[in-house]
Amino acid sequence: MREILTNGSEEPLFERVQKISDMTPMERDLADYFTDAYPELAFKNLVDICEATQSSTATVTRFVRKLGYQNFRDFSKQLRKEISSNFDSPLQRNSEIDDDPQSPGTLLFQHLARAQEDLQQTSRIVDCEEFELIADLISDADRSLFLNSSATGKDLLHYFYLLGKYHRPNLFFLPGIDMVPHELVDGNKDSILLTTNFDRHPIQVQSVMRAFKEMGGETILITNRQAGVLRRYSDHVLLVPSSSDFRFKSRSSMLVVLESLLAAMESRYPDRVKARTKKMEGLMEDFVVVAPRKK
Repeated sequence: MREILTNGSEEPLFERVQKISDMTPMERDLADYFTDAYPELAFKNLVDICEATQSSTATVTRFVRKLGYQNFRDFSKQLRKEISSNFDSPLQRNSEIDDDPQSPGTLLFQHLARAQEDLQQTSRIVDCEEFELIADLISDADRSLFLNSSATGKDLLHYFYLLGKYHRPNLFFLPGIDMVPHELVDGNKDSILLTTNFDRHPIQVQSVMRAFKEMGGETILITNRQAGVLRRYSDHVLLVPSSSDFRFKSRSSMLVVLESLLAAMESRYPDRVKARTKKMEGLMEDFVVVAPRKK
C-alpha cells in the first residue's frame, strides 16, 4: 500500500507555492515556469532553470528556500521523490494477479480486498471539514457548477452529473476540449468548477482549471494523487487514495466520495431533490424512457 505523505518536509511543491502570497514578479515568473515544466522540472539543474527564466542562481536558490527547501539540492531530491511517488503509469506496475488461482472467485476476492483497503484508508485521511465545505458549495444552485475530467474520470463524473440533475439546476458537464469554450462562456466569478483526476493530469484538464481561475471562479479537485500541478489551481482538495498494486487501480474510493457528495446535497435541500425527482420521473414516463407505472 502506498504511503500517503504527511511529513511537512515532504509537502508537495504546489502546496508550497499556494501558501506564498507575497511573491515578487520574478518569483511569480519562477512559479509559472515550475508549473509549465512539471514534472520534467525534477530533472533540470540550476543552470537550466536560470537560463529558461532569465534569473540568477541566487534568485532561484532564494525562491526554493522560500518554498521551504533547504537548498536547490534538497529541492531536486524532494521533487524527484514526489514525481516517482505520483507519476507511475499502468505500464510501470507489476500487477499482483495470481496466474493460477486456486479456487473460483480468487481474483474477485483479491480485487475486493484491495478496494476495501482503499475505502478504509480514505475514511482515515479524508478531510471532513473540507468535505462539508465542498458539499455546501456544490449544493448552492445560485452558483453555476461545471464538471471537468477526462478518460475514465469523465465517465465517473458523467454518472455524478446524471444523478446531480436530480439534485440541482444550473449544472454543466464539460464535453471535449473543442466544445469547452461554448460552456465556459457562461462562467463567472460566482461559478464553481469540480474536477476529478486519477493518476495522470491531462493538459486539457489543467487548461480548463487555469482558465477558470483566471475568470475568478472557485475550484474543487478530487484526486488520488498527493502531488501534482493541478493543485496549484485548486481552492479545495479531497484526497481519495488508490494504493492497489493491480496494473489498473480501483476507482472505488473516487466513486464512493462522489456518491457521498450527492447524499450530502440531498441532505441540504431535500424538498428540492424530491420535487426534481418527481418531475424527472414524470418526464421519463412521458418519453417512455422507462416502463410507465401501473395506475
